[in-house]
Amino acid sequence: MKRTLARGSLFLAAAALATSGLVMAPAGAATPPQQKCTSLKGKVTITPGISATPRAQTAKAKANLAGCTPKTKTGGTGVMTATLKLPSNSSCTGLASGGTTIKMTAKVVWKNKKSSTFALTAKTGTGSNVLTANITGKVSAGLFKGRPVTSQIKIKPTKGNCAPTPVTEISFTNSKPFLIK
Repeated sequence: MKRTLARGSLFLAAAALATSGLVMAPAGAATPPQQKCTSLKGKVTITPGISATPRAQTAKAKANLAGCTPKTKTGGTGVMTATLKLPSNSSCTGLASGGTTIKMTAKVVWKNKKSSTFALTAKTGTGSNVLTANITGKVSAGLFKGRPVTSQIKIKPTKGNCAPTPVTEISFTNSKPFLIK
């Protein structure tokens, strides 16, 4: 009798949990990102411009983020501005070899007028992936403060050709979502 009662109690408890809407994630399951933007597109303006002469470069970027979910946190879109510091060996030949690390600070003003500030690093690929950059970093202030960030972009020079005209503008679009985890 006690055994039957114990089995019945376990069955009722399991049934109550199952119908209560309580869902437990398995151990090690990934949690969904705080924000996932499916589109990141923009342009980078480089001063004085990438040429055959190696030199440090300052670059300014502006991009649009779209398809951001959950929409309730940001309004679903945002405008990003960033300052990039290219290393002192920045030249056509130096950057074409790939594996370049670029530090940047960025800020997104979301559609709902909230903002997030980021400390990011972009690392370019090598070989056939030299025009791909993996972005990692953290939200340093504002909405999502302390959260890690990842993305990947494809870049394309749009003004200049290195020689004789320095590259002064690059366009980019994401090849992986912009994630705030």
